[in-house]
Formats: sequence, structure tokens, C-alpha cells
Amino acid sequence: MSTAGALHSSYCLLLLALFIVPSAWSAEPVKVSVYYETLCPDSSRFFVNQLYPVWLDLKDIMTNDINCYGKANDTSVGDGYTFICQHGPDECEGNMMITCAKSYIPDEDKFMAFSNCIMDRFVGTAAGQECAQEAGVTNFSEIEICYTSVEGQQLLHQVGLLQEPLDPQIYYVPWILINDVFTSEQLDAAEIDLRKVVCDAYQGTPPAACSM
Repeated sequence: MSTAGALHSSYCLLLLALFIVPSAWSAEPVKVSVYYETLCPDSSRFFVNQLYPVWLDLKDIMTNDINCYGKANDTSVGDGYTFICQHGPDECEGNMMITCAKSYIPDEDKFMAFSNCIMDRFVGTAAGQECAQEAGVTNFSEIEICYTSVEGQQLLHQVGLLQEPLDPQIYYVPWILINDVFTSEQLDAAEIDLRKVVCDAYQGTPPAACSM
């Protein structure tokens, strides 16, 4: 091969290294969808022990889709809705608070910190102000107005509509999907070791946090 030909081949290999190989490093993040309830012990345990700490470590390869409705139902009343929740009225209000917080806290770090605090305290809206302060959320008054009004009812109803077409329908919370796919085996695995489930599903080069 001539010198010019060798240089051309080297140039092509360099282009491959620059444009093709990095695509393997920057694979699509793993989508973790969770349907849960604020006063459900299993939901609390999963959020505090699995979802939040794993997300903190793997947020570069993981996206959250969290929906706080669970095994509830609602009925239209005027412009709003009344709700019946698995663990009573306090859970309905707690679900509404988390849903309003999701709408009013654009910073995902702060929203996740606030949600984790609520799920850890396990007292629903009673910890709202305290958790907002701990998470650095400065507009809790707006969130409170939301979850005590028709606005919060409408937002929570929308979460119910989002949950309705799931197949299979939820029969347990937390209900967990990975990349929009549900299997009972995956649900069990995610509750025990979400880190492994996310790292195994990631198609790129796993980060160091996958070895923790």
C-alpha cells in the first residue's frame, strides 16, 4: 500500500474512533417507571431504600417516571374529583401533594429530595413544610394551594388516566416498569436490587457506580 493509501486508512480509522465508538458510550438512559402511594409501606421502603439512592448514583444513565396514584379511584364532582385511596383520605392528600410538587418543582434534584423526605417520614402532608425546607424548595405555599384545591384534584386525576392503560393493570404497589416493560420477575428484582436491574438494562459502558 502507498504512503498516501496508508494515511487515508488511518484517517478513516480515526473517524470511526471519533464518531462510532462514542455512540456505544452514550447509550439511551434506562427508564424506570414507578406507580406508588404515599402511605403504602412497600412504596415507602422501595422509594427510600432503592429508588432514591440508586437514582443519586446512576442519574447519568437512568430517568425517572414516577406517578403517585396507585390502587385508587376517583369520581367527577363539578370541576374537580373525589378520591378513594387504599390507605384512606390522608393518602389521597399525600398523593395529591406529590403530584402538585412534581408540577411546581422544576428542579429534579429538589423534587426527588422532597419526595424521598415525604416517603421517609411516612406521615403524608404533615411533613410537607419540613421536607420542603430540607430539600431547598422555596415555593411550598404554591404546592399547598395546589393540593388543597381543584387544581390538585385535576392533576391527580390525570395521573390516574396515565395509569389506567397499563397492561397488565396494577395489582400491587410499587408497580415498576423498566423501559416501559413490566414483568413480575423484574418487579421482584427491582424491589430487592434496583441498581443491578438498571445496570443490567443499560446498553452502554456501565459507570463505576454499577460496581458499588
